[in-house]
Amino acid sequence: MNIEKLTGLIAAPHTPFDRNGDVALDVIPQQAELLIRQGVRGAYVSGSTGEGVSCSVRERLEVMEAWQKAAGGRLKLIIHIGALSLRDVETLGRRANELGVFATSVVPANYFKPAGIETLVEYCRIAAASAPDCGFYYYHTTLSGIRLPMVEFLKTADGRIPNLAGIKFNSPDLYEYQNCLRALDGKYDIVYGVDEFFAGALALGARGFIGSTYNYQASVYQAIAAAFRAGDMEAVYDGMTKVCRGVDLLVRYGGVAAGKALMKYHGIDVGDPRLPLAKLDESVKAAIVREFAEIMR
Repeated sequence: MNIEKLTGLIAAPHTPFDRNGDVALDVIPQQAELLIRQGVRGAYVSGSTGEGVSCSVRERLEVMEAWQKAAGGRLKLIIHIGALSLRDVETLGRRANELGVFATSVVPANYFKPAGIETLVEYCRIAAASAPDCGFYYYHTTLSGIRLPMVEFLKTADGRIPNLAGIKFNSPDLYEYQNCLRALDGKYDIVYGVDEFFAGALALGARGFIGSTYNYQASVYQAIAAAFRAGDMEAVYDGMTKVCRGVDLLVRYGGVAAGKALMKYHGIDVGDPRLPLAKLDESVKAAIVREFAEIMR
């Protein structure tokens, strides 16, 4: 299967919740339009930022359908279908295939974890087969607790997963990242996913990026990429200073909750995260937005 490699920014959008904690599907068109206005090329739906594992299968089906409708073919959609039950993975994958999205992706079950490469590849083979007409990206993230060598994953999966597109590489290990880029003569798409390492990955050959901060700070990353291509390293440094100050807000105030608050900078209310993630007081959210506005000046 010949699969187009991703380029540019792919945002990992938040799943919007209303005051009762229910999915607010009517907010998704606002999110999609914001991404398109910022020049973002795609959306990675129901991943870590999207709290996919905190949503029911029914909710996740509704979310992917809402994104498909809102995107209207203007964004490449990658649907995270990972779940504790492989049967749920297959249910989500089949619907993604029916919708004709660009790709599916999986963080494998991380309670009973794959113990080795062979088990991981077989798990991904079954997951990918549920959406055979879509590309498939393995989601390599330190949050999963699964620490297996990704070059070996690619070599073992090659030919066994016909629609394997590559890896969503969410690790600061740029040595392993480079090796994955070069594996099998660069056959697979290794999309980088640690926003605060954007410039480093760009320098090492990354062309596609998936991240949460592209929801509200995409213009800064676009400027960094343009400065890098022009050889203006001072501008790259200045841009990455803004990136790191933005990430500092996430670290200080709690990741997903702070990211959701930052959507209000663009006038979009995506609500609070679901338990077990903690929500923020309204006064804290307002302070986050004010500080971010200063960063973006």
